[in-house]
Amino acid sequence: MAGTDSSQGIKFQKPCIILNEVQLPENVGMVLRTMLNFGFKNLRLVNPKVTLPNKKTISSSAGAYDIIGKNIKTFNSLEECIEDIECLCATSVRKRDLDSFVDEPRNTMKKISKNVNDANAIGFLFGPEKAGLKNSDLALANMVISIPTNIAFGSLNLAMSVNLICYEWYLNNHNIKNLHHYHEKDIANKKEVTFFSNRLVEILMDTNFFTNIKEQEKLINNLKNIFFKNNLTNKELRILHGVITNIKKK
Repeated sequence: MAGTDSSQGIKFQKPCIILNEVQLPENVGMVLRTMLNFGFKNLRLVNPKVTLPNKKTISSSAGAYDIIGKNIKTFNSLEECIEDIECLCATSVRKRDLDSFVDEPRNTMKKISKNVNDANAIGFLFGPEKAGLKNSDLALANMVISIPTNIAFGSLNLAMSVNLICYEWYLNNHNIKNLHHYHEKDIANKKEVTFFSNRLVEILMDTNFFTNIKEQEKLINNLKNIFFKNNLTNKELRILHGVITNIKKK
C-alpha cells in the first residue's frame, strides 16, 4: 500500500467507532481502512445489515480487515453497545428537535480530550447510510458533532465522516509537525545561501539588470529574500549555481 511503512509499529487510539445499522459491506471495509490510517482499532456494529466476514468488506478495507478485523464487536441494540461508554459523541448534519450540545469536530476533540480522563470510555457514533441517526439515538449522546459542509449538498459518505473524525482526534492527540522539509538534513546554511545570492547579484550587475539606481537596493533585498526564506537545500543551490554559470557563459 502506498504511504505505508510496514516496519513501523502502530500506536493504537483508544476511542471506539460505532456504526449503527450499517447497510453496505463496502462501507464497513472503508471504515476499517480509515480507522487504521489514524490508529483506531475498536469497531462496534449495532444491528448491522451485513454479515462478516464478507468479501466486499475485506476487499474495500485494503488490508485493514486482516489487522483490526478481529476487534469488531456486534451488538443488538445501541443501549447495550454503549454500556461502558462515558462520553458518546454522535454525528449528525441535520438540525434535530433536541437540546443537545453541538459543535464541529476540532473543538469537540479539544473538549473531550481535556475533560474525559479515560479515552477508553469515548465512543464516536455514526448512523446508517440512508437516513443517519434518529432522535432516539442522538438522545443517548453527550454531544453532537456536526461536520461543516456545503449547505446545498451536506450529505457525507459514511467512511468519509469517520475519516474526518479519526483525523481530528489523531491531530489533537499527537505532536504533528505542521511544517517540515523532506530534506531537512540537506538544508543549506546561510553562508552558502549568501555566497549564491551575492554571486547572482554580481552577475546581474555585470549584465546591467539594475537599470533604476534608486530602486536597486530595494530590488536586491527582495531578490535575496526569495532565497533566504525558502530553506533551500544544498542540491537546489548546486542546480541554481549551474543555471547562472550556464547563463554567464552565453
